[in-house]
Amino acid sequence: MVEQLKFIVEQLKRPPFNRNHYNILTFDNLTNNQLLQVLTDVFAVVDPYDPFHKIDIRDEEPEKTAARHMNTLKMLGYRPKLDTDVNTFRQNLVSGAKSVVFPILQWLLEKLPEHKERAYLGRYLSKIDVPPEFSSDPEIAEQHERCDDLMEEFKEVHRGYKELTSTPHTIDDLRRDIKQLEDEKETLEKRLERQKTRIQKVPAAQIELAKNYRKEVEKEEKLNTMKQDLNTVINQLEQKIQRLERQLTDQRSSSTDQSPEAIMKRMEEENQVNSYLVTEKFPKELNQMKMKLRYYEEVATNKALGQTELSNYRAKISELNSIINKFHEKRVLAKDPTADNLAVFRQQALIVARRKEQAAERLTQLRAENDALEKQFGRNLPMGQVGSSSIAKNSSHFQRYVNMLRSKSNTYKRKRQEINDMTAELQLLKRTEELLKEEVEQIKGRMSMEERKHGIEGYFSTQERLEELSTLKMEQDELKGKTLDEITALIKTLNNRISSKKAELDPILKEVKPLRAKVQELRSEYEAKKSKYDSLNANFESSRSTLESEVRGFYEEQYAQESRFHTLKAQMLINAVQLKRANDETSSYMSTDKATKSYREQLNKQINTAEARIKTNREKQKVTKDVQIDGTRQLKYWRDLLRMMELKRKLATGEL
Repeated sequence: MVEQLKFIVEQLKRPPFNRNHYNILTFDNLTNNQLLQVLTDVFAVVDPYDPFHKIDIRDEEPEKTAARHMNTLKMLGYRPKLDTDVNTFRQNLVSGAKSVVFPILQWLLEKLPEHKERAYLGRYLSKIDVPPEFSSDPEIAEQHERCDDLMEEFKEVHRGYKELTSTPHTIDDLRRDIKQLEDEKETLEKRLERQKTRIQKVPAAQIELAKNYRKEVEKEEKLNTMKQDLNTVINQLEQKIQRLERQLTDQRSSSTDQSPEAIMKRMEEENQVNSYLVTEKFPKELNQMKMKLRYYEEVATNKALGQTELSNYRAKISELNSIINKFHEKRVLAKDPTADNLAVFRQQALIVARRKEQAAERLTQLRAENDALEKQFGRNLPMGQVGSSSIAKNSSHFQRYVNMLRSKSNTYKRKRQEINDMTAELQLLKRTEELLKEEVEQIKGRMSMEERKHGIEGYFSTQERLEELSTLKMEQDELKGKTLDEITALIKTLNNRISSKKAELDPILKEVKPLRAKVQELRSEYEAKKSKYDSLNANFESSRSTLESEVRGFYEEQYAQESRFHTLKAQMLINAVQLKRANDETSSYMSTDKATKSYREQLNKQINTAEARIKTNREKQKVTKDVQIDGTRQLKYWRDLLRMMELKRKLATGEL
C-alpha cells in the first residue's frame, strides 16, 4: 500500500500533472470526492479530446460521474481483480473508495502513453450500434459498411505511422541522410543553372509551348481523377438501380394476375399487420423488457440476499399464491351460470390472440431473415460484377458461385413464401378476432340488459376486471418467480466462488499469520526509529535555522563593507583628478611661458568664441527675416499684376 501511494504521488508530481504539493500523507488523507476529482483529472490527461473529463465533479451528479468513469475504464480495457464483484466495484467507484481508486490510478500512471494511444484509437474505432429495425434500410446499411471500411483504413494508416515512428534512426544515419540531401540539392542547383543557360538560348514561343503542355498534362491528370470518381459513383448508382430493379421485379411477380382491388386489399392487409405490430406487439414487448430491466436494476442496486431472506421471500410468495387460489376458487363457486355463454367465446378469443402473437413473432423472424439474405445478396452481387473476368477464367469457382446464388435464391423464395403465408394466416386470425369481439360485444349488450332486469347492473364488468387483475397478478408473480430463481442461482454461484476462494486463501492466511507478527514488530521498531528521527530532525532544523541567520548577517555585513570600499575608491579617484587639475592650473598660472595657457584662459577663449558665433547668427537671422518680408511683398505684387492683366484680357475680348 505504501509503495503504491509512493508511486502515485511521484507520478503526479511529474508533468503534465505537476501536483508538487502532494506527499504520501496528504494524498492518503484526501477525501473520497477529492480522489474522484484526481481520477477525473488523470482521465482528462489520458483522453484530452473528451471535454466531459474537464469538469469539477461537484457540478456533476454522482451517477453520471460513475457512468463516465466506467465507460472510460471499459474503453481502456481495465480489468479489476478476479475476486471483485461488478456491483461491488461500481458501488465503491461511486463512493470513491481508496481500495478501488488507488489501483486504478496506479494502472493508469504505469502505462500513461499506452493509455493515451488507446483512448485516441477508441474515439475512432468504437463500433456504432445500429438497431435491427434500421439496419434493414439499404442506405443505412451502406453507410454502416462505409464506416467499417473507413475504420479499417484508419487502422492501416495508424499501423503504418507506428512502423515509421518506431524505426530506429541513429545520429550517424541522420547525418548521412542530411549530407546526401545536401549533395542532391547542390546537384539540382547545378542542373538548374545549366537549364537556365540553355533556356536563355531557346525562343520565348517554345517556352510558352512547353508551359502550355505542362498545364495540359496537369489538366489531363485532374480529368483522370475525376473520371475515376465518376466511375465509382456510377458503380454505386448501378448497384442501387439493380437493387431497385430487383425490388420492382419482385413486386411485378407478386402482382401478376391480380386486379387493382386485390393489390389494394393486400396492401391494406400489410398495413393492418404493421399497425398491429407497432401498436400492440412491440409496445407490449417493450413494457415487458422495461419491467425486467427495472427488476434487474433493483437487484443490482440492492445488497446481496442471504439464505434466510430468500426463504422469507419464498414463504411470502407461496402465501400470496395460496390466497390467490382461494379467491379464484371462491370466484368459480360464486360464478353466475348465465356467464357460461361468454366463457366459450372468451376462451376462443384467448386462443386466437395467442395464435396471433405466435404468427406475429414468426413474421418478425422471417422478415429479419429476409432482410439479412437481401443484404448478403446485395453484398455478393457487386463482387460477382467486379470479379467477372477472374470467375470466367476459373470455371470451378464460377460453378460454385452459381450454386451459391441458386441456393440463396431458393432460400429467399422459400422465406418469402413463408412470410406471405404467415401474413395471410395473421389476417385470418385478425378477422376471426374481430368477429369474436363483435359477438362478445353483442353478448355483453344482452347481458347488461339482463343485469338491469334483475337489478345487478355492473356485475359482468366487475367480473371481467377481476379476471384481468388476476391474470396480470399471475404474470407478475411468474416474472418475479423467474427473477427470484435467477437471483438464487446467482447467489449459489457466488457462494461457490466464495467457498473456493476461501479454500485457496486458507494456506495463504496460515503463511500470513507469522508475517503479521513480524510486521507488527517491524512497525513498532519503525515507530521508535521514526520518533528518534523526528527529534534529531527537529534539532537539526533549529540549529540549521540559527546558522542560516548568522550566515545571512555576515553576508549583509560583507555587502555593506564592499559597497563602502567601492564608494571610497571612486571618491579617491575623483579627488586625485581634481588635485591634478588644480596643480596644473597653479603651475600654468605661475609659469612665465606664454604658450602654456591655464584652464581659465581656455574657458574664457571658448566663451568669447561662442558669443561671437551667437552674434553672427543673430545678424544672419535678421537679414533672412528682411529678405522673407520683401519676397512676400513682391509675390503679392505679382499676383495683383496677373489679376489686372486677366481683367484687361477679358475686357478686350468682351467676356465682361
